Amino acid sequence: MTFDPTAIHGTPYGAPLVPRLPIRMRRTEILTVVYRTDPSAADALIPDPLVLASDLVTVHVYAMRDADWFGVYCESAVQLAVRTPDGQPAVYSPFLVLESAGAVAAGRELYGQPKKDGQVSLDVRGDLLVGTVSRNGIDVITATTCFKQQAAPPGLLESLVPGAGTNVNLRVLGGDGDSLRRELVARDFEDVVVHEAWVAPATIELRPNAQVPVHRLPVLGVEIGLHRTIDLTLPPGRVIHRYDDPAPV
Repeated sequence: MTFDPTAIHGTPYGAPLVPRLPIRMRRTEILTVVYRTDPSAADALIPDPLVLASDLVTVHVYAMRDADWFGVYCESAVQLAVRTPDGQPAVYSPFLVLESAGAVAAGRELYGQPKKDGQVSLDVRGDLLVGTVSRNGIDVITATTCFKQQAAPPGLLESLVPGAGTNVNLRVLGGDGDSLRRELVARDFEDVVVHEAWVAPATIELRPNAQVPVHRLPVLGVEIGLHRTIDLTLPPGRVIHRYDDPAPV
């Protein structure tokens, strides 16, 4: 049997690390904490021509209970509210930590998400939902919310953070020689089914780590804690901006 490289969509042959999109994720449990930070600190992490839209930071801790290709794992994301070059609201991801090699690779290659390997957990401790994000043995994020106190109204997150459903990332791809292609890639969840959603008081604590410097976005006040279980589809992304190669020095 001859190995035809044009017949495959990823490597390694027979068991590619990165899937073709779309993929479906079922019964995904999410702890979301939205807090306010120093706008100048947030602005320093936003690439032009994106524009910071508010001082709100959204932190998600996900328990992926049933994800095509990737199985069962946990993930986390830190997002900043922005406006895209055409003025549309969105969120930009400066930090993502998770514990699936396939999901790390897919997020980086397909969407440009700055994912890194780490340890993420989401669990119930008595009457408290606790999300933790660790890297290098250091808990860099601890998020908590009271367990299922009040049903959340539909669209609560989108009303607080317009564009929360549109994630924008800076994708950097290698080309010939030492050349690089830089572009902004946007992605929206599709076919979202909300099984349940709860809102309650929440806390979030950040700790310094040079590999995952979430502490650069200090917590000035927590707005909401949101606890949801949803199904969703990850579709292909779309390029919304390409950067010209810098002039040679």
